[in-house]
Amino acid sequence: MELYYKEERDRDLYRAYNAALKSLGKAALDTPREKVIRRVVYSVAPRFYISYEEARRNVKRIFSGQSPRCASAVRIAMYNDLANLLAGYLRRRPRATFNEALCAVLAEKPAPRFYLSERSALLIIYRMQRGGAS
Repeated sequence: MELYYKEERDRDLYRAYNAALKSLGKAALDTPREKVIRRVVYSVAPRFYISYEEARRNVKRIFSGQSPRCASAVRIAMYNDLANLLAGYLRRRPRATFNEALCAVLAEKPAPRFYLSERSALLIIYRMQRGGAS
């Protein structure tokens, strides 16, 4: 699987991390980094960082009763959340096609969380703090 939106995701994650630190104020000095990372990972993300093709393929599998094609529990949760958002969209707009609904959800809806492990998020933030090199 290719990460088409990796740089955007990493920038958004880093912004969310800095916002979380700022919201803690002086308490940030006494808050373990892992706790801040956990808070960030489970915060709302601006979007789903996947391609339309990948989303379509895996959500179609879920709609047909199959599992998405990925090994990671975090990725499976992402596709299940996306499928739930899509199902809700289709209930509210019954005339919309699957493809129209998927495009709308991917373009307009924030993701319920950043779909990364806490360890991956921590490594991304460390890299971004060192200058953002990929």
